Amino acid sequence: MMTELETAEKLFQSYQIKEAYPLFQKLAEEGSARALYFLALYEQYYLGVVPYSPKGAVKKALQGARAGDGLCGIYCMLHYDALSHEEFHEIMDAEEKWIAGAREESGIYAMEALGCLGVVHGKTEEEVHTSLHLLEAAAMQGYWKAWNDLGQFHDRHVKDNSPLLKKYIDDKKALLCYRKAAEAGYPDAWQRMAYFYYLGDGVAKDEKEGIRLFKKAFSKGHLKAGTALGMLYLFGEGQEKKEGFRYTKRAAEGGEPTAMGNLGNCYYYGNGTKKDRRLAKIWYQKASDEGMDSSSTQLGAMYHEEGNDTKAFALFKKAADRGFPEAMGWLAACYQYGYGTEKSSLAAVRWLEKAAAMGNHDAETALRYLHEELKKQ
Repeated sequence: MMTELETAEKLFQSYQIKEAYPLFQKLAEEGSARALYFLALYEQYYLGVVPYSPKGAVKKALQGARAGDGLCGIYCMLHYDALSHEEFHEIMDAEEKWIAGAREESGIYAMEALGCLGVVHGKTEEEVHTSLHLLEAAAMQGYWKAWNDLGQFHDRHVKDNSPLLKKYIDDKKALLCYRKAAEAGYPDAWQRMAYFYYLGDGVAKDEKEGIRLFKKAFSKGHLKAGTALGMLYLFGEGQEKKEGFRYTKRAAEGGEPTAMGNLGNCYYYGNGTKKDRRLAKIWYQKASDEGMDSSSTQLGAMYHEEGNDTKAFALFKKAADRGFPEAMGWLAACYQYGYGTEKSSLAAVRWLEKAAAMGNHDAETALRYLHEELKKQ
């Protein structure tokens, strides 16, 4: 007879996620660290059961890792950018422990977690190749998330994939894997398939089918699909822009960071709605709080327009420190002209050089001008 955890895991594997959720909740309340791993997945991915909350997901996984669960530890390693400095070292210092714990298991969830970890953090082609085989093994046993993972690792549209995956990029394979995940009912797979149809990659171009798939994913709670629909319609005319605004607003209110920034743009530029600086600032701030550097920069520019250069400088510095070139250009201007900080031509040059090295042409132009000015002094 199966335990409650085994029953919940079996339901989750077959995408009976609504039925599995209360079991995981109960088990977590009773102290099950493994149940916390699944609860983290519910909050990290768009499963339509609980609100999207990446921060809440990492918090649950960290709790499970501290209770000794290997999959929770691997989850934290895969989402290390959401950890604090102290939490990052806490997790990474125990890297061997998490991997060893997962390897002692033989189930599909351990294979999927180890496969993702090996692909994302793998340092050699052999390691990546072996990890893809682990994912394939989990997928062939019917795990929808493993199919979706494989789709992403074959997908040219996933920009943050490891360079070692270059030889594995294959539109048709990606589409096949997404179809397998979509057959189980996973909305992220519909959303990712939508791009292939809309752009005509690996399949005959069919914009209507792409939009249908975006809408299908969004109807199941996939907020990024709503963001995509918003962007597509906002580039239209008249009524389409209003529809784009509505999709963007719904996705932003659901907690999708890119949509928050886009909604700020809608209010700032009057795209699909009336201009409203107050609401623009509110949504730029929400997006900035979620790590959207473009929104931090835009909000900084608004404060600069209003003469509040102390706040503007802090926002530009926040985004520049995280590597956003446009913010580096603004930060250089702050140093050059003393906006919210002491003047420093050397600091201005340093930040422009960083931005120019990242291919920012405006920074290159400003750098040439600044060098000329320094020669005159």
